Amino acid sequence: MAIKDVQTYIDRHGLVETTDSEVDKPIYRKPGFGGVRSLLEIEEELSRFLRERRDAQNLNREQVGMMVGLHHEIYARHERAGAKLRVTRLLHLAELIDFSPIEAIYAAAPQFFGETAQEAEVRFKLVMRMLDLPAATAQNLLMLVEELSPDSGAENPAKPTDPKRRG
Repeated sequence: MAIKDVQTYIDRHGLVETTDSEVDKPIYRKPGFGGVRSLLEIEEELSRFLRERRDAQNLNREQVGMMVGLHHEIYARHERAGAKLRVTRLLHLAELIDFSPIEAIYAAAPQFFGETAQEAEVRFKLVMRMLDLPAATAQNLLMLVEELSPDSGAENPAKPTDPKRRG
């Protein structure tokens, strides 16, 4: 069942009404560090990120286009923000040119990681470090973080049930 008062939801989530060249009507967005960026600006950041990742792998557009199943000119539109990048295509590109989708999100919209640019950078670095941890270390870190979390009273399958295992 939908909420009755959408304005309460908008206010609670810090959304602001704005316009965007991509949409005919007013839309609601959450401001980033420098205010509300246009959807095109976000798309341009994703494009820049893709170009840099492809270059870092020493691949050209023709090679990536072939691997993704597109003519290189069609693929090039993604790197020039001339074509919308679907999430499924982004995930496929992450597989091909070896990046985490989290890196792409951070490149385009770092405000999802923190209230300030500095906080976002710290959290992003932490997430990336965690992705590189061996599975057993990640499990131990998860247990530690859950113990430190304010909501640690909630039932959690990652917590050890035997108090002697806590160390």
